[in-house]
Amino acid sequence: MCHTGYQPDTVALIGAGNAIDSALQKGLQKVGFRVQLLGREQLAVEQFPARSGTIVINAASCGGGARMGEAKAVCEALKGLPYTALLHLSSYGVFGRARRKKIDEEESPSPTSERGRDWLACEEILSTADNVSILRLGWQVDRSEDALLGRILRSLLNGNPVTLDETSKGNPVTVADLVRVTVAVAQQLASGAPRSGLYHYGSADTCTAMDFGREVVDRVRSLYGEDFAAVLVAPATVPEDRSFVLSCERLRDVFGIQQRSWRQGLTRQVELWLERLQKPES
Repeated sequence: MCHTGYQPDTVALIGAGNAIDSALQKGLQKVGFRVQLLGREQLAVEQFPARSGTIVINAASCGGGARMGEAKAVCEALKGLPYTALLHLSSYGVFGRARRKKIDEEESPSPTSERGRDWLACEEILSTADNVSILRLGWQVDRSEDALLGRILRSLLNGNPVTLDETSKGNPVTVADLVRVTVAVAQQLASGAPRSGLYHYGSADTCTAMDFGREVVDRVRSLYGEDFAAVLVAPATVPEDRSFVLSCERLRDVFGIQQRSWRQGLTRQVELWLERLQKPES
């Protein structure tokens, strides 16, 4: 038995129902945590794995709009469980129109969309619970086939033009970087770090959807050849500037976690999504 020194050494992972789940599970297991992937139906006190304490990572809110009702029910269920610490993954979407160049952790949430109100509702449900840390993530580009990377690649493979916003900026987060940051926070929560707080994480560099799309095309052409046809177009009318760039100082100051570029590992992410999208349906 490998003794990691983590107290506790068990993580209950509440899944999102997409690519995040297996990536987080593997990342946590790699550093020595015992991981149980749970759904809402398993969040009863008598079933919860709390014999020697448990860290909960709640990714339920990352499952997309259709699953937000379930995500809120998960948050309600979590309030009554005997965990040691809880890390809830949230989103920049709790903010409305950005009033500053960067949004820091002290900015008051003011969502203007239904999805944003759902994100905030999940945070508010957990606000009365003890030992809760909230990690708001930047624009997640590859958590599912409906996220930006999947949409771009699916259109490219079908030979269709891709319409992308070239106005609004964000500091996006890939699944690989989400896993890196979440695992690092879990390790420190199990090693004596503060067990409550509000944090932001986004990449070190900003981009628009069009900037991201151009980088993806470069990666695809490096795999398929420079002659690979790809058409990226801006919308016919200039969209409202909905830039959301998160300031991530508190995560760095408390946990020492540094931001990375969203370009790091992008080639591998493109390869994996191409394989997934081209895989024949069984």
